[in-house]
Amino acid sequence: MPATRNHRCFNDVCFGQDTIYTRLCHLAHSGRAGRVYCGVEDVDMRVLTIKGFWDQLQERKVIRVAIVYIIVGWILMQIGEVTFEGLGLPPWALTLLIVLVLLGFPIALILAWAYELTPQGIRRDPVGDVEHAPVAEYLLNDTPSIAVLPFDDMSEKGDQAYFCEGIAEEILNALCKVNNLRVASRVASFQFGSKKADIGEIGRKLKVNTVLEGSVRKHGDNLRITAQLINTSDGFHRWTRQFNRGLEDIFEIQEEIAKSIASALSLSLQNNIDDGQHVDPKAYDFFLRGQSYFAKHTTLNNVYARQMFNQTIEIEPNFDRAWAGLAYTYGFEYMYFNASNVNLNEAMRTSARALELAPELAESHVSSGIAHCMRQDYKEAQTEFEMAIELDSKNYEAWYFFGRAKVHEGDLDKALKLFERAAEVRPEDFQSVLLQAQLYTSLGHEDKAQEVTRKGILRVRSVLELNPDDNRALNMGAFALLRLGENEEARKWMQASMNAAPLDSIIQYNGACFFSLAGDVEHALDCLENCLIKVGNISREWLIHDSDMDNMRSHKRYEEIIQSFPD
Repeated sequence: MPATRNHRCFNDVCFGQDTIYTRLCHLAHSGRAGRVYCGVEDVDMRVLTIKGFWDQLQERKVIRVAIVYIIVGWILMQIGEVTFEGLGLPPWALTLLIVLVLLGFPIALILAWAYELTPQGIRRDPVGDVEHAPVAEYLLNDTPSIAVLPFDDMSEKGDQAYFCEGIAEEILNALCKVNNLRVASRVASFQFGSKKADIGEIGRKLKVNTVLEGSVRKHGDNLRITAQLINTSDGFHRWTRQFNRGLEDIFEIQEEIAKSIASALSLSLQNNIDDGQHVDPKAYDFFLRGQSYFAKHTTLNNVYARQMFNQTIEIEPNFDRAWAGLAYTYGFEYMYFNASNVNLNEAMRTSARALELAPELAESHVSSGIAHCMRQDYKEAQTEFEMAIELDSKNYEAWYFFGRAKVHEGDLDKALKLFERAAEVRPEDFQSVLLQAQLYTSLGHEDKAQEVTRKGILRVRSVLELNPDDNRALNMGAFALLRLGENEEARKWMQASMNAAPLDSIIQYNGACFFSLAGDVEHALDCLENCLIKVGNISREWLIHDSDMDNMRSHKRYEEIIQSFPD
């Protein structure tokens, strides 16, 4: 006989009564291990805290260490009992062995909690470093929060990963417009895309109380999209829905998912959550490909992204976001890979077109700000970045590149404040934090630089825990380690990043900075020349104001590099 109980809304509509059988079906459908919860409102937070602590013990392998220690300790005592008398040892030797085994047990558990055994040896557990809050504290926070994971590709050929990521990113961007909802950034949440991480683990590491995951099956112009909103506290579904539509309905699907999630979380929307224009499905497909390539931030992927955005514009000449994306590729190439006049002129042209089509789009102003910065028109760049921030104060790129523009201009105090704001907007970002440390050094505040560096390396290790091959994290993290005196690990990280990206001018330039700081001036100059000769141009203004280069400024080769820049 079914038992009933009042409960919250878990699906498209809210039923006043439901059965335990239905609850179990929801739990089975989730595919997640979790406590069966029949919708009781007064959840005992002590139970959640204990559960979170138990999960932490499992995650840090404390339970495994305890079991192994008990087994090994028991074996040692059995061996002692059998052999000590035959070896002629005094009777108290066995007692001493038992005492040592017992005393070692809590020590082993403490070490298991604080340190992690990796292929590179024993190191401090980064999970403990980055989680400053008590266990399950994020569950006690009343602020609704969500992480959007990249949707799984269920297509027959498995070649639609870019499309699945794009759909998830579009929904993420829409959710950023929901009032009073904290949304984990793409950079943070997409790190879990290729890993079958436990929902509770994702909640702890990203400090969110809900996760949106789903899948996409794309066959020609037909779509089957499944989305589900899950509580990180217990793995229970709050909302789930399947869409079987045509590709031309993709914008309505994204909007409906975002609105349904806001409703499930009892939140209000801004006037219109769907600010984007509807475009030809084929153009939109190219646009999503472009976004996927651009997010990788390498020389070659930047080229691929530009090709995709150009194909988008060929089909939809007035697609404003494609023009902004195209402007980004030229601005980034000029800033990081090849500071040629062609790239600068194209960055100005395409960002102007994006502004013409969508002056209300923050990305249009950011792309224009980058272009004007590269043109050394810092007053106009500031105007554009400030407009972008006014339109979208959560836009990380606006704060971050505004900070970089101030470094180019030589206003380091202002740059420092902008990087601090960027780090607040994206709490997992390490770049803006480590750049703060560099600026503190340039301003003569070495104590503060050390403090910020320690904060930055925690963020770097957190990223590398999820993605050990993140070249940017390895590259910039090497600086943090060097500043903290961990020279051997720093050199390994730097060399690994340079070997993995020999044609990436950002990586090679950072190599020059690194070896300059390490006192290896000749090696640093080799890296700097690689940026100019083998890879592409770099910014003269950034180079002049970069304190990391101080050790080599009096060197003849450095003077020749500076003189090689065109007037």
